Amino acid sequence: MATKVFKTAVQAMDDIKDVIEMADVMTNTFLTGEIRIMNRRLNSDKEDIVINTIVVSAEQITEGYFNVNTHVPNLKNQLAANPTATDTTQPNIQRMQEIGSFLMEVIDDYRGFDFILQLDSGGEIVPDGKNWFYGFTVKYTYLRRDKN
Repeated sequence: MATKVFKTAVQAMDDIKDVIEMADVMTNTFLTGEIRIMNRRLNSDKEDIVINTIVVSAEQITEGYFNVNTHVPNLKNQLAANPTATDTTQPNIQRMQEIGSFLMEVIDDYRGFDFILQLDSGGEIVPDGKNWFYGFTVKYTYLRRDKN
C-alpha cells in the first residue's frame, strides 16, 4: 500500500510566508508590523501581512487557494465635513498599494523546490470593521509524492 505524502494547509501557508520572508519584505517595504499565519495580533495598529487559507485539495496535483492580506493603519487627522472634527476612517491606499505591489511581484510565478505560486486575483481593498486591508488570492500548486 502506498504512503501518501501531501502538504497540509498550514505547511502551504508556511511556504508562502517563507517566500515573503526570503524577499525581505520587512526591509524592502519598511513594514512596521509582522508577517503572520491566519490572524493579526489583537488590536495591532501596525502594518501587518496575514496569510490564510481558502481551500486546499488532496488530489495528486494538490491545488490550494490562499489570501495574502496587507493591513495598514488608516490615515490620521483627515479633514471631515464638520470643521471641528477629524476623520480617521480613510484607508491609506497609497501604502497598501506600495506593499501589495511588492508582494504580488515576489509571489507571482514563484517556483519553489516542490511548489508553484501564481496570482489568482489582482487584489482589492476590503473593509475590516473600522479599518481596511488590501488582499489578493494566491494559487498554490504541489505535486503529491506517494511512496510505495
